[in-house]
Amino acid sequence: MKNKIIDAIDKHRAEITACGEYVLSNPELGFKEFKTAEYVKKEFEKLNIPYIDNLAITGVKGTVGKEDAEINVCVIGEMDAIKCFDHPNSDKLTGAAHACGHNAQVASMIGAAYGLVKSGVLEELNGKVTFFAVPAEEFAELDFRRNLVDKNEITYMAGKQELIHIGAFNDVDIAMMIHSHASTPEKYLYLEGSSLGFEAKKISFLGKAAHGSEPWNGVNALNAAMLTLSAINANRETFKDEDKVRIHPIVTNGGDIVNVIPDKAVIETYVRAANSKALADASIKVDNAVKAGAMAIGTDYEIKNIKGYAPLKQDSMLSKVFEEVAKEFIPETNIYHGVNMTGSTDMGDLSEVIPSIQPTLGGFEGALHSKDFKIADKETAYITSSKILALTVYELLKNNGEKANEIITNFKSQEK
Repeated sequence: MKNKIIDAIDKHRAEITACGEYVLSNPELGFKEFKTAEYVKKEFEKLNIPYIDNLAITGVKGTVGKEDAEINVCVIGEMDAIKCFDHPNSDKLTGAAHACGHNAQVASMIGAAYGLVKSGVLEELNGKVTFFAVPAEEFAELDFRRNLVDKNEITYMAGKQELIHIGAFNDVDIAMMIHSHASTPEKYLYLEGSSLGFEAKKISFLGKAAHGSEPWNGVNALNAAMLTLSAINANRETFKDEDKVRIHPIVTNGGDIVNVIPDKAVIETYVRAANSKALADASIKVDNAVKAGAMAIGTDYEIKNIKGYAPLKQDSMLSKVFEEVAKEFIPETNIYHGVNMTGSTDMGDLSEVIPSIQPTLGGFEGALHSKDFKIADKETAYITSSKILALTVYELLKNNGEKANEIITNFKSQEK
């Protein structure tokens, strides 16, 4: 059975690679992944995979297997790019670029579908498999997304959060995907790492305009913002190392013209942390810094908090199944555990709901979200990842879904 899956992927490596390269050459930002979604649908149609589209605007969900099966294992591919105008494969109009490796995710999801469908193995398994192309993992273009919320097109500003909200994961029992591991051209695999949760804040200070040469007639909103940044920095020594608190504000509005005292200043920031308690504490300290800056200068202020992502909790039992499969393709000396991500992902929200994993795999050069990020080893990024995902699904569903049932039961017991 396993050899059949591997052979099917090898026979269709051209289609799998073409998928990754197409998505790379046609990058789209979150909730705008229309070309990528169309490509995924055409691949599903080739494989006779029934699908539902337009989920959270662009999401495409294809499910195959025995209709009466109780277990449904989901393989995820994130479709969105980020803004990186200098990237060689960027869209020169929008700045969208796959400087995070999501094109490889879509390819590996499609590759796993080729392996499981074309091999005929699904007929021997008592379960269903969902291949899910999901939108908007990158938390970006917040004004655009707020507009979507205002128009009632979405309720949440991230793809998996919105998909959870609309019930698109209600019939899914286990979820997994493989993410790129930056600056790692070698075939290394990283398992069971966590990510940081975060909250986004948009902070506005409202002062009073005056001529620049008569500042006593105004109230300088920019000064309030600058004092706030200093107060945030003064709090950094209070954060414990193990909580991994990260606060990285920018000033997005500091005035309009130089000879007018700024009557408005705007700070946008994320507050990140490794656990919910530390995140809440850091958020309060940022709010207090805002109040202090505003009070000192005499401005009004407004804080808009935007729900970010929960910390990623990778399921240990699912990770072990994945690891045993991966050992067939990756030397055991190249497999590492507990290397935590410093960023955030909405896979964290999904991991609160169902057993989920997001291991990271090498084969990529350059820093994430930079112009230098690229695939160094297409075999690893596109083909090896497809084989590991497909074979993990097989291991979960064989023997009447024995391993999958064990993982699901253990997850539910932990919830209690």
